[in-house]
Formats: sequence, structure tokens, C-alpha cells
Amino acid sequence: MSDSSLLGGLSGVTCDQCGVAVLAGKRSAMQTSVQWPSGSCAVLLSSAAGRPPALVPTCGFLRDSIDRAAHEGRLDASYDS
Repeated sequence: MSDSSLLGGLSGVTCDQCGVAVLAGKRSAMQTSVQWPSGSCAVLLSSAAGRPPALVPTCGFLRDSIDRAAHEGRLDASYDS
């Protein structure tokens, strides 16, 4: 599987709080896909308390940044809001 097929429909989003850059896509109002091509989020690392950060459901700051990007049209949302 190629990298482009894995990243299809994802757009770059930067967290308004910490500046971490991710690739994100909204497939529905409730579902968001996030790929972490760069460093990890300090909030997730702190919340993980030594566990893998992937086990932490979300960072509220990043979630808000992604939602704002979708609302402002900077992130393609493949659903009608």
C-alpha cells in the first residue's frame, strides 16, 4: 500500500495550543482520522503517564484545532455538517 493511499483525504493541521503538526480528516461529525508524521503532543504524553500515547483518546486542544479547521474550510470534511 502506498503512502498516498494511506493519507488520502487528510490535510495538514497545526494545533493552535502547542503547534504540533498532524494530518487530519473528518469523515463524519463524530469521526476524525489523525496521522502523526512529526513529534508527539505534550498533552497526550502527559496523559499517557508512561503508556503509549496512542492509548489516550484525544487531546482537547488538538481536537478543537481540527474542528476549527474543518469549520473554516481549511480541512476537507467528507460529510455535510
